[in-house]
Amino acid sequence: MVYYCVCGGCKNSSKTGHRVHCFPKDKGIFRSWVQFVKIRRADFSASSVTAYSRICSAHFKEEDYHSGDAKMVALSLKSMRMAKLIPTAVPSVNANLSACPVPRSRDTVCRKRYIATMMTDTSQQETVDSVDTVESVDTGDQPLPSSTSDAVTQCYLKPPRWSRAVQVNLKPKMVSVGTQTSFSPQTSTPLASPEQTDDEDDDNASVVSDLSWVPEEPMHEEDLFDEEPPYACDPHHNGIDKFIVCQEELMGLFAICPACCERSDSSIVQQEGTFVKIKQVCASCGYHRFWQNQPMLHRNMPTCNLLLSGAIHFTGCLATQTLRMLTLFGLQCISASSFFRHQRRYTIPVIVQAWQNDQAKNFSDLRAMDGGLVLAGDCRSDSPGHCAKYGSYSLIEDRVNKVVDVQLVQMLEVPNSSWCELEGLKRSVDLLRGKDLHLATLITDRHRQVAKWVREELSPEGTRHYFDVWHIAKSLGKALDAASKECDQLQLWRPAIVNHLYWTAASTPDGNPAVMEAKWRSLVNHIQDIHDHDTPAFSSCAHGPLDGDQRNKEWLDPGSLAAVKLENIIMRTALLKDVRQLSPQHQTFSLEAYHSLILHFAPKHTGFSYLGMYSRLLLAALHYNHNANRETARRSDGTEKYCVRYPRFRKGAHVVLPIKEAASYGYATSLMKALLESYTNSPAALRETSPMI
Repeated sequence: MVYYCVCGGCKNSSKTGHRVHCFPKDKGIFRSWVQFVKIRRADFSASSVTAYSRICSAHFKEEDYHSGDAKMVALSLKSMRMAKLIPTAVPSVNANLSACPVPRSRDTVCRKRYIATMMTDTSQQETVDSVDTVESVDTGDQPLPSSTSDAVTQCYLKPPRWSRAVQVNLKPKMVSVGTQTSFSPQTSTPLASPEQTDDEDDDNASVVSDLSWVPEEPMHEEDLFDEEPPYACDPHHNGIDKFIVCQEELMGLFAICPACCERSDSSIVQQEGTFVKIKQVCASCGYHRFWQNQPMLHRNMPTCNLLLSGAIHFTGCLATQTLRMLTLFGLQCISASSFFRHQRRYTIPVIVQAWQNDQAKNFSDLRAMDGGLVLAGDCRSDSPGHCAKYGSYSLIEDRVNKVVDVQLVQMLEVPNSSWCELEGLKRSVDLLRGKDLHLATLITDRHRQVAKWVREELSPEGTRHYFDVWHIAKSLGKALDAASKECDQLQLWRPAIVNHLYWTAASTPDGNPAVMEAKWRSLVNHIQDIHDHDTPAFSSCAHGPLDGDQRNKEWLDPGSLAAVKLENIIMRTALLKDVRQLSPQHQTFSLEAYHSLILHFAPKHTGFSYLGMYSRLLLAALHYNHNANRETARRSDGTEKYCVRYPRFRKGAHVVLPIKEAASYGYATSLMKALLESYTNSPAALRETSPMI
């Protein structure tokens, strides 16, 4: 956006390269700014000031800017756009005299006072009252005609050039009244002009500001800030904003001595990762100082170095890729060895402590629930295929949708990788027993070792073991696809047969094994158009008459090849046993979603150390627990958002899913704060906990 100067006759703007300033917040300074504009614009008042009102830099003197900024601009080390006004700066320079003639005064005293105000040098002000004819300042431009009857000479000053100090050359030059002169198109900057009240007869007409004046309309707070409102930073170091600064621009800040404003020497005396320490020495006045870009923790750890390691680890990024990207960008950062040292000593203990606190809270909430625990458990390998190095076993409480426990088993601890699942389950059960928690229901896949161990160890304690329906339906679908290659009729019946498996479990809420087996066996008669069965547990089909539009498939003929093959698949002994253990209410789909989330924190194409893998599994669990129960996103009118997905397992069929609200990463912020607090309190104590994990 282009901002224009509000002073009458001034055509400067931010587009012409001038610095433009907002009206100040201080009421006294604000009134002075308004009075300055009123000299040229009689219709201007406080109510005329808006959020877009600006006064350009041509109306301010050099001393109105910070001395350090002015010196930097004079030495071409900083752009004029970066120079800032002092809080008490008041515009006092008229950049365009043609728009601001000398005011007509009724007596010589007022005229002399006006000219004295325009003179910036004290010695020049003393000579005004001692002469009848006022001398002018020669700037090389032709003077303008005076608007008074006396031979009053205008005082000019060249536009301020920030590449050198402003110089004023005084030469006497008489100007005749009524002389017509041509004005150069180059804009000249005159000396300060006085403030003027409505009553010109008053002796106090040249007072800069009238303290009794109040704005006609109240100003909005957002209109009083210079450029932009200040930004409030978080008091914690990890919440404070950090900016990327090029070394050339950074060293330019130390080129000028803050004591004598002369050139000084500066050099980087220490650099460690993101930490830099600069020494500044002034040969003129002997001033010297040391400056560093960040505080130190316990005098030996740069704050941002530790925070960078924590940010990489807590977000689940791969350290080598992240550091390589920062190095390619040219940003000074820590090395990979420093990150892994910080990870082993500091970030991993913080993650483990946060997980233990979250787990203790979950255990406390679960003890207050009746009926024992309803857990879904499954194992995940750290690599694709059967050559896994680690196997992680996870348990999710299905009613509250929270990860209860995560166990990491290394392949060297068991005979082979297939034993990791059973070993992980044993460790989790031992933990639950130690916390005095009763496992009422366990839902798993059809792992035969797990099924046998649960049957022998947990079932006597009252634990009911169910199989997840999706795993069995997936195996059933593969068998039907293989059989349909010989009988095309089975391909039409495939979706209905899989749905019947889900219905068998869902329609039996008490999980009665005999009833579920009878419902599943009835499928053999149903596909042959026989709907009465000889099993007492399920004597007839539950559907109504299937006529007309409800029929889209042909019945299979009894004794046909398709009927025989389908009966062989349905009546397999292993499948019938699995159907008797179908889970009627709770499934493991939440656990599968959690395993998919782990791919972000611990992708299978990357190998990790034991502690590195364990910490990333805990990070995934913390993220899941923090975002598990998100609400469905809503539109502006309050309706819920849904989307259409085409999952791979549906083989082209679509599903409608709700769109959840955006995930929250508050747990990561808490980990960053805990890292700083723990290290600040005792780095040694934090390091000692790492080998104990």
